[in-house]
Amino acid sequence: MFGTLSRWVCVRGLVLAVALAAGATAPVDANAPLANTSTDAQSLSGKLTIAGSSALQPLVDQAAKSYQAANQNVQITVSAGGSGAGRSGVCQGSLDIGMSDVPLTDQERTNLNCADAVQTAVAIDAFAVAANTKGPASLQSLTKEQMQGIFTGQITNWSAIGGDNQQVVLINRLKGSGTRQNMANYLFDGDDTRFGVGASEEDNSQTVVNTVSQTPGAVSYLGLAFLNNPQLVTIGIAQSDGSVLMPTKDTVATGQWPIGGPGLAITKGQGTELANSFISYMISPAFESDPIWDALGFVVPANPSIGNPTGQ
Repeated sequence: MFGTLSRWVCVRGLVLAVALAAGATAPVDANAPLANTSTDAQSLSGKLTIAGSSALQPLVDQAAKSYQAANQNVQITVSAGGSGAGRSGVCQGSLDIGMSDVPLTDQERTNLNCADAVQTAVAIDAFAVAANTKGPASLQSLTKEQMQGIFTGQITNWSAIGGDNQQVVLINRLKGSGTRQNMANYLFDGDDTRFGVGASEEDNSQTVVNTVSQTPGAVSYLGLAFLNNPQLVTIGIAQSDGSVLMPTKDTVATGQWPIGGPGLAITKGQGTELANSFISYMISPAFESDPIWDALGFVVPANPSIGNPTGQ
């Protein structure tokens, strides 16, 4: 995934290069006319149940509202639960679409009988460290090594790295969370067992926002869409030349920001006509022009198509 985001992230004119485990169907042209997205007699009807990544939920919520406005006989339910729940739910048949910040593993494909899963990159996710205003003091950035010290539990007071004399309160996401896995990919080469033991573990991004914003000394990690709370301090990455790299849409789009990866919509097998129509809408120029992308800091995949898990 990001390893460093510059391996594969881009916005339309930039070149991407990465290898992710692909779902396994021939990509469908995302710019082809969408099936039944008008409100005429040919409109699709039915219900879609979508759940998984809480980081992606704000974007999916907006897409669902727009799609339902154009297809008034369609009812879409969107909820969070975490990327792991999205992957397992769609593979076990309780969801029409599972949203995940990380692809299915080979073990999940086997254990969940999901070898035929189709994974489509619908957005580029990015994640960053966020802290309560009480703790970092004037700190605007941390080195990767300092972040590792915090999230392994070795650094227990903000004063040890130039902050307040305030105990560090570590807030993690549950194991299986795509947000957690993306942080583990950056900090620990993918080994999410290295996060400090005994820390609070939350099941969705909004709960993390609430907990960190209300708890002096608290620190965690969040998707860019959740970093606009005034009670949170977004922590950049201190560079070796003394500069600070901050998580912005521009640094994500140009491949500079190293924490994140493709946000995926997953179906079991080819998916239903309605599920594929909705995913096609999410990766269409019509939805990509929605102001929600800029408001939430998501980046549009460069070459989105159904069955393309990287968006490149």
